[in-house]
Amino acid sequence: MKRLRYFGILLFVGACCRADGAEHLPPYPAVRSYLEEVAQVLQANFLNRAAVDWVAFRQQLLTKAAGANTPEQAWPAVTAAIQALGDKHTQFYCARPTEGAAPLAAWQPPLFPDESVPEDIGYLRIPWVVGSPPQLAAYITQLQGHLRERDTPGLKGWIVDLRGNMGGNMWPMLVAAGPLLGEDTLGYSIDASNTRTAWRYEKGKALANGDIEAQTASYYTLKTTNPVVAVLTDSLTASSGEAMTVAFKGRKHTRSFGASTCGVSTGRSRFSLSDGSVLLLTTAVFADRRLVRYGHAIAPDEPLRPAETVPRAIRWIREEFTAKTQAGRPQNR
Repeated sequence: MKRLRYFGILLFVGACCRADGAEHLPPYPAVRSYLEEVAQVLQANFLNRAAVDWVAFRQQLLTKAAGANTPEQAWPAVTAAIQALGDKHTQFYCARPTEGAAPLAAWQPPLFPDESVPEDIGYLRIPWVVGSPPQLAAYITQLQGHLRERDTPGLKGWIVDLRGNMGGNMWPMLVAAGPLLGEDTLGYSIDASNTRTAWRYEKGKALANGDIEAQTASYYTLKTTNPVVAVLTDSLTASSGEAMTVAFKGRKHTRSFGASTCGVSTGRSRFSLSDGSVLLLTTAVFADRRLVRYGHAIAPDEPLRPAETVPRAIRWIREEFTAKTQAGRPQNR
């Protein structure tokens, strides 16, 4: 069994194959051992483990796997058990899906085009991202290149567009948006034991409790420090996209617009099982820099219909920029 820290993209794929064994027979010893392996992973690591009756869970798992001769024939029982947990971010991927079912990394969500904004407004869309280290590095380079291109001294503020960001790897996202987020602790992952893992951005590095998770050598620094930022979200903002939503919570001169996020503002870990199947298990809840916990859909500060979102964000940026500028001016005596 292998465990890796993982913040997953929200993927839904076909169901695993069905068992053919007689339902009235108990599972074979090898199957019982496999099911116990699954139960141990869940009980030790599941975020909401305290709310589960694990004795009853194991019994139901064995009952659902009745007649199974092999772990493969027990996969439907595991799938049903995962669904019974009621956590839509936890998923089980069979080692060999049924014919026609998508494999773990086969499907990728769409990418959305950038919005057109006035010259006094900066714009950065942060899309989902998965891939190899070179692909993640290219993602950071591309997004920080957008910052360079659009950053001018006359900007009143920035729109950060998280709509359609269905997740993936949060760390390159934090590096890419780091110049806008600022050098600070940006949020936390908190596990079932209440252990905190702090997210931080510093000079082109995304850190987890001080460990570098992603970085770029040629990081960018904005022309204006602590700019006004409008964050846009929708129901497709999920998983690591919600981590980015959380990272902007509590930041000064920041406001969110649009629709509530998907509702999986939690971190997952990847567990490889002995038969080659994979558990993507919810193991932590996201909390913002003020230690406010989420784990649910995150509502924007201003709920808006899609057509209203960008125009309203632009108006607010200009209003906030004016208020910020006036507050910074010395008073005449």
